Amino acid sequence: MNIKLPNHRDQHWRDTIKDLLDNANTGCIDLDCGDWSLTYTDLQDLMAEVEQSGQRLDSLISNVPDTVVSARAFGLEARLQRSAPICSGDLLHTEPPAKESPTQSTGVMFHQGTLRSGDYLHSDRSILVYGDVNPGATVTACGDILVWGRLRGVAHAGAKGSTQARIIALQLRPLQLRIADAVARGPDDLPQPGLAEQASLRNGVIRIDPAEVLSLQPG
Repeated sequence: MNIKLPNHRDQHWRDTIKDLLDNANTGCIDLDCGDWSLTYTDLQDLMAEVEQSGQRLDSLISNVPDTVVSARAFGLEARLQRSAPICSGDLLHTEPPAKESPTQSTGVMFHQGTLRSGDYLHSDRSILVYGDVNPGATVTACGDILVWGRLRGVAHAGAKGSTQARIIALQLRPLQLRIADAVARGPDDLPQPGLAEQASLRNGVIRIDPAEVLSLQPG
């Protein structure tokens, strides 16, 4: 059964989730999160409510990439849907554009599909890849890079010198990472299950840490 969280402008989901679950009258829940931006911790609390009600969360949909990535990091089946209308500057691309005009320098570029060896994706903004980045593929962005999948190729965030740019993936095991002018190799050990990872620049050195709060900043 599909249940939908309330509009985030009207009421907090924590105040309504128990009643929504009580009224569902089914053991399996498909949750529509709408425009809620939910962190990994938020989803832990939500799942606890579902378990206490004796039900099971089968899938999740959301208009917010942060929520979908957090759900996948939690091990949930989740997908991204787009609310209407799409805001200016928030554009969808199924293929990397050859060149982007200066008027498109803000927002997030969305690419759906796995990037394979030889593929190259570039944006003057931030990039959200809805798929894997395989060895031999390269992603370059002037803002952040977020991969909803496994990052095993090459990723360069902050390509125009931004030291605040980040690289986030559900599995961050790239051949090479670059943030601004700093370069590093990906770690060799396996990531912790259910935990997304984030690469950021600290004192000129790229560090990889767990990523709990996931968001893309405009490029």
